[in-house]
Amino acid sequence: MLRSLYAYKGTHARTLGFRVGEKFLEIGTSRDPNWLHVISERGTIGYVPKNYIGPEEATAVDMLEFIDGCIEATHLNASERGGTYSRGEHDALHKLVELRQKWHIQCPPALHPSKRHAPPPPQRATSQLSVDSVSSQGSLPSPSLPGTPRLPSLPPSGSSSSLGVPSAASKEGGGSVVETTTSFIGRGDSLVRDESSGSSEGHDTSIGYESELRSDVDSGIQASIRSLVSQVPAGYLRSLVEEIRSSTSVSYATSHQVVEIILKSLGTTLPALYPLCTHILASKEDHDGSSENNWRDSGDGVRLAGLLERLRECKDDEQQRSWALHEDEHTISSHLTNLLDLLNNGDLVACRSVLALDDFRPLLTLVQYYQMETRWPLRKLLLQVFGAVCQMSAANISYLSASVFPVELAREMVDSTCPEERLQYISLVFGMVLCMGDTLPYTYFSVMDEKFMSLLLYGIEEYHENPDTEQLGDLYLTLVLAFNLQYPTLPPPALTQLQATEPPLDNGLPNGTEETGRAEKDNQMENLVMKLLAQRQDTKYLTEKLLLLFNREEDPLAMFEHEPRPLHSVLKMMRDMYATQATASIFYTNDERVVCDIVIRQLTDLPSDDSRRSDYLYLLAGLVGAGGWGEHRHRREEVIRCCTNILAEERDTQTLNKDHHLVGAIMDAHPEFFSEE
Repeated sequence: MLRSLYAYKGTHARTLGFRVGEKFLEIGTSRDPNWLHVISERGTIGYVPKNYIGPEEATAVDMLEFIDGCIEATHLNASERGGTYSRGEHDALHKLVELRQKWHIQCPPALHPSKRHAPPPPQRATSQLSVDSVSSQGSLPSPSLPGTPRLPSLPPSGSSSSLGVPSAASKEGGGSVVETTTSFIGRGDSLVRDESSGSSEGHDTSIGYESELRSDVDSGIQASIRSLVSQVPAGYLRSLVEEIRSSTSVSYATSHQVVEIILKSLGTTLPALYPLCTHILASKEDHDGSSENNWRDSGDGVRLAGLLERLRECKDDEQQRSWALHEDEHTISSHLTNLLDLLNNGDLVACRSVLALDDFRPLLTLVQYYQMETRWPLRKLLLQVFGAVCQMSAANISYLSASVFPVELAREMVDSTCPEERLQYISLVFGMVLCMGDTLPYTYFSVMDEKFMSLLLYGIEEYHENPDTEQLGDLYLTLVLAFNLQYPTLPPPALTQLQATEPPLDNGLPNGTEETGRAEKDNQMENLVMKLLAQRQDTKYLTEKLLLLFNREEDPLAMFEHEPRPLHSVLKMMRDMYATQATASIFYTNDERVVCDIVIRQLTDLPSDDSRRSDYLYLLAGLVGAGGWGEHRHRREEVIRCCTNILAEERDTQTLNKDHHLVGAIMDAHPEFFSEE
């Protein structure tokens, strides 16, 4: 038991105000240790500040009496609201019952609080008040509460018919005794019955009668709810969402959220409807795991299929594609605009299913149409559509990266007549297609060759000089990082002997044909990005932007939340650049000091079971072996401390064994830097 030490005025809806000396009982836990979740002696539930409350010594009898008072006050508060209990009151009553049982065991039987004698069972020989008769009155009785003021007994003249069918005299008076009785019960008052025979005079039979009546009513309500649950049609949740969306023109996700909020609020406010609302919300899981053909039950799926079919017909119109006719531009533009709106705001599950039909044939149609279309306004809309497609799923990105679409985008970027606005759209969508690190077909690199890569590296430096085109320079850097993911991570020179035994980085990709294809391609290709960087003299903006992203641990390719996650492109770029002296020399001495600071911070902060720590150890090996760290030896003592701390850890996991091996190899390869002076 708790007692208030000071007065407090509650300033929030969930806090309680109190005076000095009020008693409370803790009934739950609080996320904030400075607040306590309590119930007061008045039956109110909320949070009180911990520093305003102190413990109160109480015997087992005092605890039982206080708990009983809280239970009665909670029931009384609910009866004043018409018998409705909130979710917090339900939980509080369960907790109070548990506490009462606990203290009841600790209290000696002789000291148990006195209880009222149970009344004898009601005499129902004369008449019976059924659930139907109560329902016909328009309200349900509330359970009787101990300590409630007792109403005077009904006069004997009316008692003989008080629970039966109304007499003619009562009908003429404009009301029945049943109505009067129901109104008394509805106010939570006790009714004292007085039989005409006088055999039960002086006995209170209303409590047992009302509890039985309440039980019958609750059973009838539960049976009605179960009947309603069985009558809910399949897909009713989707129907509700479709109704809201068609009436308000908001997105499918927003409409779905509105329906969920309404159903949860109904289930919380009206506990009797909780099973029904839960049953309707449970159909969301069935919808998420639906089969491919369930898109036919969705209005968005049907509309998307119709739009794609009309676009296919436009693509197959050879006359429009072969001649410079533009009469269909408005029609196609309307189709593409509706398609874009549907992909952004429609049912995501249904749209995914439609796009994946016939091995992603709808996506193939869009790619072919993009190849054939020459009008920039329509190509611009198509690029926006492809961006929305990439945002929907990783499967769409994998299909687009394996199609001819990347080649078409690369050819368009190489075109010297391409304006800057068009380059921004193309490079943005190109980065989306490559952001998951999917392996490109080997033949595509005949187009994405040294000329194309030099164009990207040159554009990074050129476009960053002008604030109006700085965004285009950032998009080019994103493409360089994406293309660098197509090549294997290069080992630092100090650890060349570990290249054969180095385990692959955890990029979440499954072992299978994709990894096999990547390995075959790697045997035939060198890292074109590193090759061209080693030949360049001006990389000022490239290194500045890389260090900024590296310090913030940001990855421009992390555009979506799709799984599996690819490699961190910036970390891989830094490792590759410090794999050879030609690319490591690009960084200035001050830049290299910053890199050293970041590596020390990560080696200190990352836990031992984090696989990223191995990546930073590889980078440290490159910094020492290929970089200029040996000349300035920036923060040498802290570097040595990080290495010795790793060696002192227990080798209980594969990651720790790998880190031990890396640190040992670094120190063995450069004893002049790590030996004690």
